Amino acid sequence: MESLEKLTNECIDLLQSNQLLKPLIKAELLKETLSKVSLAKEVKDKAIENYTKNIGLKDKESYKNWLEINKINKEEFENLTVKNIKLKKYCNQNFSHQVEARFLTRKHELDIVVYSLIRVSDFFMARELYLRLLEKEAEFGEIATKYSTGIENKSRGIIGPGPINKAHPKLAEVLRNSNPGDIQTPLQIEDNYIIARLETLEIAQLDNFMKDKMEEELFNHWLEEEAKEISQGLIKKIKNNALTSDLQ
Repeated sequence: MESLEKLTNECIDLLQSNQLLKPLIKAELLKETLSKVSLAKEVKDKAIENYTKNIGLKDKESYKNWLEINKINKEEFENLTVKNIKLKKYCNQNFSHQVEARFLTRKHELDIVVYSLIRVSDFFMARELYLRLLEKEAEFGEIATKYSTGIENKSRGIIGPGPINKAHPKLAEVLRNSNPGDIQTPLQIEDNYIIARLETLEIAQLDNFMKDKMEEELFNHWLEEEAKEISQGLIKKIKNNALTSDLQ
């Protein structure tokens, strides 16, 4: 990229030593990529109009002041307003054909779960609490608040909603094979005994929202790999230059 060619060996070395080289490359690569995406004039004008309204710019004077305060020019402002629209268009044009395969690979990680949890370190206490729940001697939330040793005691035992892969693999497997409302027998996970109850499990679907998410993930992976390759090339270049200088 032309912008990176302006960097001296000293600049590259300094950026790399502070772990700033790859972030800079990613930012420049993103800027260059989006600069090649064209939008219809009406789409661009509408995006600018919506953005100015959202940040409270009602007239030319407030617009001018905003540019001065944020130290950007008109072109940079317009690029900012259409950035997400351009990114979505680029992702759709270049990665839509990989979406289904990506989704099938990630599907089990994308399911959204809500569950209740009680965590104690003593098996006999876990067994007693489990039996009390089965006999309906107390509410799950009451027991979780009083006895659970994790942060779930602050939320009456409720965990989620969140991706099911965030749960421990053993717990995730139990939840996947549960029916909502079922209280599971104490499950040992490391040094704790877990009593869990599935509340809801939302199975991921390849709808429009998920397609956009998969396309963006694929783009981010591409961006990361491209930036990695470019940074390695720059680092190799300055090492070769240093070696050449030593030999002269």
